[in-house]
Order: sequence, then C-alpha cells, then structure tokens
Amino acid sequence: MRHIAKQLLALVLGMAVAVPGLARADSLSDVISRGKVRIGVNSGAPPFSIVDAKGNPVGYDVDTANLIGKYLGLPVEIVPYTTAARIPALEAGKVDLVVATLSPTPERARTVQFTMPYSTFQLVVIAPKSSSIKSVADLAGKKVGVSRGTPQEVALIRAAPKEAAITRFDDDSTTMQSLVSRQVDAVAIPETVFTELLKARPDIGFEPKFTFFNQFMSIAVRRDAPELRQWLNTTISFIKQNGELDDISKKWTGKPLPQMPVF
Repeated sequence: MRHIAKQLLALVLGMAVAVPGLARADSLSDVISRGKVRIGVNSGAPPFSIVDAKGNPVGYDVDTANLIGKYLGLPVEIVPYTTAARIPALEAGKVDLVVATLSPTPERARTVQFTMPYSTFQLVVIAPKSSSIKSVADLAGKKVGVSRGTPQEVALIRAAPKEAAITRFDDDSTTMQSLVSRQVDAVAIPETVFTELLKARPDIGFEPKFTFFNQFMSIAVRRDAPELRQWLNTTISFIKQNGELDDISKKWTGKPLPQMPVF
C-alpha cells in the first residue's frame, strides 16, 4: 500500500513541476510534513456522517476520509462541523480538506477549490403520509424545513412558491427532527437521510412526496492548495476504478456508485 501511495504522490508532484504555477509549498507538502491529515466532516448528515454509540464519527464521508488517509500513508484526524461551519473552518486552516456532503456551486468555487465528485444524492421533500403535498406547487402556505447553507436550500428557494414559509436549521438531523416534532409541514433533505431514519423508525409515518433535484458532492480544499486538489482528483479516479469507492457506496446507501462528471 505504501508503494501505491508513493506512486500517486510522485505522479501529482511530477505534474506540479510540469505545469507552471501549479505547485504551492503550503498544500500537499505541508500535509505530508505534518505527519497527519485533518479532514472536516458534516456533524449530522446520515448516512454520510453520523456519531455511533461510542461517540465516534462514522459514515460514507468518514470512510472516504479514511481512504484518503490510507493512500496518503498518514493518520486521519476527523473533525465534525455543522453544515454552515464547513467552509469557514477550511478557510481558517482548521482542516486540510472537507469531505462533508459539500456540493460544488459557482458561489462556493469563489472561495474554495472542488475536486471531481465522489458521490451523489437525490434531494426530496418529505411529509406525513396523510399530507396532500404532491408537487412543489403544493408547498404554498406550508412551513418547509431545510438545512441552511446547503444546495437543497438554494434549490428550494428557487423552486418553491413565494407563499411557502421556509424555515432553516443547522443540519439535516435537526431539519428532520423539526418534522418529527411537527414544527414544520414538510422538509427538503437528501433522500439518504430519510432512508437512514426509516431504518431506525420504520413506522414513523412519513414518505417522500417528490424529488426536486439531483446533487453531486465533491471534496473541497483551500484556493492556495492546487497540488492537494490534483492529488485528490488522481486518488478519486483511482478508487473509482479499483472499486473501493463503489464498496463504500453500497455499504452506506445500498446502491452502486453512479456515473458522475469529471472536472
């Protein structure tokens, strides 16, 4: 495994030399010299990142983060953040990268760099089975919960009628809890979050009413870390091809890794 990790590192470092302006002293080389990689994850986004009975972060993103550490040949420090705190923590240098249900958008790309996608999910509206909600138009006059600072918030604002009352929460777990406690009439969340809830409470009485967006997820690094981004892109491509990322997808979502764009 050390041999493979060295090959990946050599490939990227060679590209950094070949492409003027690509290498920066404060990206991949700093992570390696520090002797560990600090990776931010979402503090409440099942099944991508949740806390187990022992208080340890687990999930799709945590497994992906540990896989990155494996190919770097470094121990991983997992650091949980709320949805809104992910990018600020990265910009402040508290972590080296974030694997945290983070979707690439033009606005976010002004402050951080994104890798090619490593996962995807559908954004759905969940409501009680007895609810008459069937489409976006039916959200008029309804209270709809959503996690602030997320693609589902952006997509919901764009799609929902102006009569919908959108209420924001810190993360997907608290958003879903707002529906359970009847603070809202419906919530807009990743389908995978609801699937995890159904595993724990199959009789909860809610159901997906409609899908309103398909979203990809990428790893983010600071804008001054192009070398690290290139290494991550190389590694993502490698673990897609060797099936390791597909294994993680099947483990946590029950589905094989779908086709995703490359950039």
